[in-house]
Amino acid sequence: MGGIGKTTLANKVFTDPFVVYHFHVRGWVTVSQTYDKRDLLIQVLSSIDDQLKLEKETDSQLHKMLHRSLYCQRYLIVIDDIWSKEAWDKLKLFFPDHNSGSRILLTSRLTEVAAHAKSHGLVHHLKHLTEEESWELLCGKVFQGDECPEWLICKKLSWIAAFSDSDGRRFSKRTKEQRSVAKNFLQCPIVHS
Repeated sequence: MGGIGKTTLANKVFTDPFVVYHFHVRGWVTVSQTYDKRDLLIQVLSSIDDQLKLEKETDSQLHKMLHRSLYCQRYLIVIDDIWSKEAWDKLKLFFPDHNSGSRILLTSRLTEVAAHAKSHGLVHHLKHLTEEESWELLCGKVFQGDECPEWLICKKLSWIAAFSDSDGRRFSKRTKEQRSVAKNFLQCPIVHS
């Protein structure tokens, strides 16, 4: 399911200080429904080392460069928003497995893709937040300890998790007056009590 927070959760894992310390090499690639093998190789290599000049390299050279970058390293690669089992079958060939503790973290809105990638592995299903959980998250991120105005009641909060994590930080740095305009940004029905 889209917009439930898969990429946000993967990013939290990817940037966690322990994860950064534990893995020698970390890379991120976004696949989506349509993808190009060359673009994916360039994305991964660029996320590992942004100093590389990759435009003139052939696909074969890119594959060798990626293999050399990961060979005998403990790496974490996030493959975000993968849509098909076939895409995974093609992508997995790029990543060497030398029993060094490397991990590949996939995000997909399709359970069958995740299950196919690792038939006996961990598949974590995210769930939508309840209205109460969404409200608590919104208040905690936007108002950070200040009292939430009681008149601000949103009926449609299922998407707040992703909003609060990304844009909530920006709102929390604003003044109380500026925060009051949040109701317009949230596009939720506002009820005054």
